Parts: sequence; C-alpha cells; structure tokens
Amino acid sequence: MHVSKSVAGYTLPELIITIAILAIVTGFATQSWNTWVGKARHRAILENYHTLFAFARWTAASQRSIVTACPLSATNECVDDWQKPVSVFIDNNKDRKPDDDVILRQVKVDLTSYSLRSRTASRGYFRFNASGMSEGAMGSLVLCPQDTTQGTMTYMPVNIAGRFRVEYDTDGDGIMRLPWGAKISC
Repeated sequence: MHVSKSVAGYTLPELIITIAILAIVTGFATQSWNTWVGKARHRAILENYHTLFAFARWTAASQRSIVTACPLSATNECVDDWQKPVSVFIDNNKDRKPDDDVILRQVKVDLTSYSLRSRTASRGYFRFNASGMSEGAMGSLVLCPQDTTQGTMTYMPVNIAGRFRVEYDTDGDGIMRLPWGAKISC
C-alpha cells in the first residue's frame, strides 16, 4: 500500500494576497481610529467646559455669591487667553481676582489641535450671580480645529440664564451663522 504525503504550508501567491488584504484592512482601521480619536478629543473638550460652567453656575447659586470663570495670569487676575487653565472662584467684589486667593476649581483642557477664543467683548471672563444667572453681559467661546478634517468648529454660548450650550458648524465651511444674523469664523 502506497501512502501519499501531503505538503503543508502556503504558496507564495497565497502569502502575497494575504499580506495585501491585511495592508488594506490596516489602512482602513488606522483612518477610522484617527477619526474616532479626533471625535473623542473634541467631545472631551466640550464636556470639560460644560462641567466647568455648570460647576460655576451651581456654586454661585448654592453659595449665594458672585462667581467668576476665567483663565488667570501669574498675578491671579483674569486674562483673555483661553489656551491657559480656566479657574472658577468666588468674586463678590467683582475685581476679577479670587477672593482671599481661593480658587474653587481649575481645569486645564487639552486643546491639542484646537484653538479656543472667547467672545466676551474683550472681558475674557464669565460671571454668575447669586441666582446662577449670567452677571453683566453674556458671552461665548469658539473652538476652532487646526485641521478641519480632524475636527468641527464649535460655538459655546452661555446665555443670560447662565446655561451653557453647544452649536456645531454642520456644513464644515468654517463659518457659522447665528439665528440673529451674526457670523462667526475661526
């Protein structure tokens, strides 16, 4: 009786085809992964600011005090540089400095691949009164991606009631038209 011996393994064409398929799948996976990471970073930025403003508003109402949220300079005074960490503090005397040098919360948001600017009429701060409403004038922040393929321009206003909300540049043209006709761009 004759027993045939089979050879195990892959042929060269099978190996080349397998490697080509893996390279294509890896390319799609990498692109999807980068998109997912970019969206997650964007969402984290928005959540950080939402949490910060909700905390400021809650603190103002619960402690029946004037509360300010802003980036601080080296001398603990509000500055209009939103790339810096943002601090929340009681500011009953409205001097844009923490009362008794006490900062209630400070958040450093990772703005990698984004820039953030305020629309606060050059004030550079947001203030909440003892009812949790905006004290003085309202304002907003504009989050701009450095690369529009990796992020979306986002408008973040704080209304007169002190509520923070988010609007997106849905058409991706880098210009947002607000309901009252104003245009915002990065």
